[in-house]
Amino acid sequence: MIQSIGRFIRLEHIRHFMTLFSSSVVGQGLALALAPVLSRLFTPGDFGLSALYLSILSVMSVFSTAKYEQAIMLPKDNDAAIHIFRLVIILAAFVSLISFLPIIFFNAGISRLLSNPDIAPWLYILPLSLMVHGMLQASTFYANRSKSFSHMARTTLIHQVSANGIKAGTGWLQTSFNGLITGQVAGQMLAMIYIFRHAIREIRKQRIRFSSKAIGQQASAYIQYPRFNMLMSLTNNLSGSLPIFLFTWGFSPEAAGLYAFGYTFVFRPLGLFSQSTQQVLSQKMIDNYHKGVAIYPTLRKMTYRFAAAGLFPLVIMAIWAPGIFSFVFSETYEASGRYLQILSPWLYMVFLASPLTFLHELFFRQKTAMIIDLVYLILRFFALMAGIWMQDLIMALVLFSGVGTLMVGYKLWWFLMLAKRASGVNEQPTDIS
Repeated sequence: MIQSIGRFIRLEHIRHFMTLFSSSVVGQGLALALAPVLSRLFTPGDFGLSALYLSILSVMSVFSTAKYEQAIMLPKDNDAAIHIFRLVIILAAFVSLISFLPIIFFNAGISRLLSNPDIAPWLYILPLSLMVHGMLQASTFYANRSKSFSHMARTTLIHQVSANGIKAGTGWLQTSFNGLITGQVAGQMLAMIYIFRHAIREIRKQRIRFSSKAIGQQASAYIQYPRFNMLMSLTNNLSGSLPIFLFTWGFSPEAAGLYAFGYTFVFRPLGLFSQSTQQVLSQKMIDNYHKGVAIYPTLRKMTYRFAAAGLFPLVIMAIWAPGIFSFVFSETYEASGRYLQILSPWLYMVFLASPLTFLHELFFRQKTAMIIDLVYLILRFFALMAGIWMQDLIMALVLFSGVGTLMVGYKLWWFLMLAKRASGVNEQPTDIS
């Protein structure tokens, strides 16, 4: 597969890709190795609680940065990128502080609304997670801009090794608190500390003085990020978290946990692979676009290669997932394998489309992307609610997967058509804005 990638990306960028991807492989290899252990140390209810916390964090984290971190990659002037970095840190601190108020005064009500009273004590550390997330995102994007791929790779390793080590340790000790949440929070914090220190060292070398005026100018220059990207990310993250929220509410925390266990087992390595690809590919494609080099041929070939590479895992998952999960993780999690069978077409499309998600930002098509994601969110909601109304979890997943396959397939086509038009080809993408 790497030889195929090498046909359309220069050797330097293969090296960057492999640096990030290898760290993902090691980190996810540890997670996969520990998964059979964790499945016997924690119950589906524990996984459901952890998934609920991470889903809340996923939705709230959009506000902590207003998605300005994505703009760090774009300015030609490094001074502007540093001011955007500082803007993200300020926003994260502000949102983290104000999030304490509703948690302090409405903790019990929020827990009842989420249909899981066990989430109540964990809500108090949510502001800390929001701050850590903002700092981690800002630092990672700045490292990507400065091509510090080795530091990004180490950040991934620190996160995965520490998070999974703490999960296993707390599970073995049978602590009274949820070790899955503890491991995730601690792992993210340690990763943030490492990459943030690196980013600060690089920024200090530039000797760019703090300027509230300059920060305000950059906030105004990239206002499309909170205006469109933030709303788009909110709908996207809420869309991804809908099964956890609605399964907890409509079925049980255990049902949400079984879904989360299977989904996480496949989606995290898939997501890290896509993220590693995108981090290198976006930097290369943005550079080429600014230089006037056509980017469509590269993206088209990459999509074909990934489509071929993903077929075998898709077939394995679609046929044997229940048996594999029952044998490896115990019969308790056989249902997770059945859920994955249903979700496999959608996950395959996500695998193909995820590396291209930076394109709508490059071409300033955030409004169209936001509308697509909003339609996606609405369709997913009604698909899941139909299954809940019938009290049929399998039907909910079938409808959810069907909607996802169609919508992500459309987004993949749209991304490629955007690149095709930018490369000077006459055929243009269909735009619904």
